[in-house]
Amino acid sequence: MIASCRPDPPAGELRLPPALSGLRDSRVDVVGIAGVEGGEIANYLLAAGFTRVVGHDQQPDLAALSAAHRLAHAGSAEVERRAHLDRLLTGLFQVNLGERYLQGIAESELIIASQAWFLHPANAVLHQLRAQGRPFYSLIQAYLDLARGPVIGVTGSHGKSTTSALVAAALRRAEVFPAVWLGGNDRHNQQALEAVAGDEAGESCLVLEISNRQLLQATSAPSIAAITNITPNHLEEHGGMAGYVACKRRIFDLDGCRVAVRNAQDPVSLESGPLREGVAELRFSTSRAALEGWDGAFLDGGWLFERRRGRDTAVLEASSLRLKGEHNLANALAAIALCSALEERTAGRQVAVGEGIGRFGTLAHRIQLIWQEEGVDYYDDLSSTTPQSTLAAIRTVGHPVILICGGQDKGISFDDLAEQLGGPVKQVMLLPGTGSSRIAEAAAQRSLGDLIHAVATLEEAVAGARHLARSGDAVLLSPACPGFFSAHYQEGGYRKLVRRLSTSPRRRRAPG
Repeated sequence: MIASCRPDPPAGELRLPPALSGLRDSRVDVVGIAGVEGGEIANYLLAAGFTRVVGHDQQPDLAALSAAHRLAHAGSAEVERRAHLDRLLTGLFQVNLGERYLQGIAESELIIASQAWFLHPANAVLHQLRAQGRPFYSLIQAYLDLARGPVIGVTGSHGKSTTSALVAAALRRAEVFPAVWLGGNDRHNQQALEAVAGDEAGESCLVLEISNRQLLQATSAPSIAAITNITPNHLEEHGGMAGYVACKRRIFDLDGCRVAVRNAQDPVSLESGPLREGVAELRFSTSRAALEGWDGAFLDGGWLFERRRGRDTAVLEASSLRLKGEHNLANALAAIALCSALEERTAGRQVAVGEGIGRFGTLAHRIQLIWQEEGVDYYDDLSSTTPQSTLAAIRTVGHPVILICGGQDKGISFDDLAEQLGGPVKQVMLLPGTGSSRIAEAAAQRSLGDLIHAVATLEEAVAGARHLARSGDAVLLSPACPGFFSAHYQEGGYRKLVRRLSTSPRRRRAPG
């Protein structure tokens, strides 16, 4: 028997949030069961004794559903993925795929849809049902409704995954809670809804990464919330920058937030308006001066400090961070400020908090060094879906880069990225997409179009990058656009392709 890495819920009946009360024998429909959100909440409903859970997915058949589920749950071990899917297929009252997708959903007592449901043309009937006032629910709201202990929520255009994981690592190291769960938006996290629902005592802590789409579905906020930064992103979904900023601000503005952590060096966040009455504010900054008189966290003299009630305490030396890059210094400071908000728990535990943050390694697909061969470093930065995050990756790598990128168009300017061509970025392997076309246009406007190499597949991109790279270079997969994962990653994945095309039997040394 192979042990599961999924957190086990405490013994006893799982609690239900108010939205699900009295519905155990009613029809409840879950849309997007192949994905992390849909799969997680569907399994929770089954574990809680729901008898008429209907699952929907746009995949055409069970084979395609299995493949999509495996890809979506890339952060779980293979045995865990199989067990998860088996629980769904054996427990669901009905599974509607392909032409049966959304069949009978108007008969549902409650519809639970994944965060991006409103983007798909096939979901027109969901828009109609929502306009009619039919009840909808979401994974993120289930977490917020079920958690009895402290909830820390992190959103932002960049850094929310890393900051959330740093907070969880810090609190686990400090040993101030029996359990610290990490869940929410990131597909590579282990979700923990059943464990949260089984926590009767409310002595554990839940850390949530929360996306803009999840915030649109939320009706309450975490008790402790942070916005890491706000830069242009998802503008087409929110009617422009003002709508996007308002969406991010919901994490502070919805009922439930009692502590807001803000980036003292992010004018967009600070200029979004004052906080609600009764919400305490902490700030973080890589400059002591920028923190001014606020409590929170700052960088000074090569050390990361916590400021609590005006008193500064050194938490860890910046050079001891395993995470590299200026942006990760900001993420670490945000994590320190969030832990500081748990003052009654973390008082006197700053050194342990710092140890947890300092020991934390790179998340999967975030400037992750995966291979080294003949003096060339290969980095996986799949999660960077904006030009700003790709620029941060280029700066962090610190070597001349052969960039693999491309994807859909978010309406964000690629000018700053194009300025790196001929400098830090030597060549670009560009995969298809509407955003890719705009990257090529930005390069052509600077008479640098000859540095762009259009390719059709990820395998072609990796092979081309390997051919162009020289000792001292880095090959960096960093899409700078959304849609890369779904369009190109099914081909086997970047890591597998790099290894398969390698001429070495193994990497030269273990990546750090």
